[in-house]
Amino acid sequence: MSRRKSTEDLRSEILRTAQSLFNEFGVEAVSMHQIAKAVGIGQGTLYRRYANKGDLCMSLMRDKFDRFAREVEDYLAEHADVPVSERLASLVKRLIAFTSRDMEWVRTMISCGKPDESVGRFFDSPPFRFILDTIRKLLAEAQGQGKLIPLDAEFASCVLASSSLAPETIFYLRESGYSPDEISDRLTQTFLAPLFRE
Repeated sequence: MSRRKSTEDLRSEILRTAQSLFNEFGVEAVSMHQIAKAVGIGQGTLYRRYANKGDLCMSLMRDKFDRFAREVEDYLAEHADVPVSERLASLVKRLIAFTSRDMEWVRTMISCGKPDESVGRFFDSPPFRFILDTIRKLLAEAQGQGKLIPLDAEFASCVLASSSLAPETIFYLRESGYSPDEISDRLTQTFLAPLFRE
């Protein structure tokens, strides 16, 4: 049997080690060299898998987002009898809390990306597509029940998905003194509640 680790085992070990180092020292303070050394591999091996720390963070966030998406799906399935407006507000609150928890990671992913690619990557990303589709379904359900004001549901879904997931906006609001709960409450009051009929 080969002493070399399988590709999947090595990937898991890199991600586990990076997560542990990031938790202990912070994302910005940890270098790719430190991660490679802690895993016991050469930097070249690490860079063949992840072009930069942003890519590594993206891989970790993808795993976190997959868990988050399952939690959202479970919540929506278990609360199908709750009014759409409340389920949508809960989705937004969960999204903002999720982004706020990992702000340093998201910042690193943004700073390592090429500016001309970042917009395309955001709108093509699985997290954006998942949130967009989830909001679309909720708005379509409300429209079918006659509980939604007349609006372009596709446009509204896109704007709500991008504003709820836009890390730059959340960073700005957090730095302006708003807590994640205040951000989600104000987003709900200002943009979600007016979409629904009494």
